[in-house]
Amino acid sequence: MSIYTPDMEYYEDIKYQEFLLSSRRKNICNPEKVMNNFSLKGAVNVVDFGMGLGYFTPYLLNKMDKYSHLWGIECQPELIDQVLKKKVEKNIENFSTVYLDKTDHPLLPQWIPVPDVIFASLSLSTFPNPGLAMDGLIRSMVPGGKLIVLEWSKTEHPEGPGIRDKVSTDKMKYLAEIYNIKVTNSFLVSEYIYGLELRADEKFQMAFYDHRE
Repeated sequence: MSIYTPDMEYYEDIKYQEFLLSSRRKNICNPEKVMNNFSLKGAVNVVDFGMGLGYFTPYLLNKMDKYSHLWGIECQPELIDQVLKKKVEKNIENFSTVYLDKTDHPLLPQWIPVPDVIFASLSLSTFPNPGLAMDGLIRSMVPGGKLIVLEWSKTEHPEGPGIRDKVSTDKMKYLAEIYNIKVTNSFLVSEYIYGLELRADEKFQMAFYDHRE
């Protein structure tokens, strides 16, 4: 049975967010295994898109170069408040949180440095069209930047979203192809979680954000 109530989106329920920080999540989404599937070497600015309560924050910071900066993007202010408290308590200097309104076509704020890598964990499937969301994130990056996506497999799990809220690997790859985004790596974290590394292909038009250069 789901842990969220029917009158809200599952990711808005604090119980779901707390589950995402729990050891139970680690059993199905081991962070060390996730980090082994991509590189952040040379990335000056990294975005954690859909940061939640910051489950991956320490792992991303540990994997990044010492001179790099992590930007945690979140649409729920109450979650940002909790993450900010942890940032202050641990005196983390190369990490900033950013509020972003939820839209169908997310574009990162122009006042933050254009990221080299965007890490999106269990967030694209919350959009009506994950392909359009991928398009917005690719447009928000430097040309040649990479988008790392983690998502729920289309398999039942008692503490995850319902089947209809999940997007299969094949569907996510299909949506990426529609928006001229190529899959450069595909990996399985567990039977419940898969990962993709994505980049703009040669047909993708980056002109949308040229004024940020």
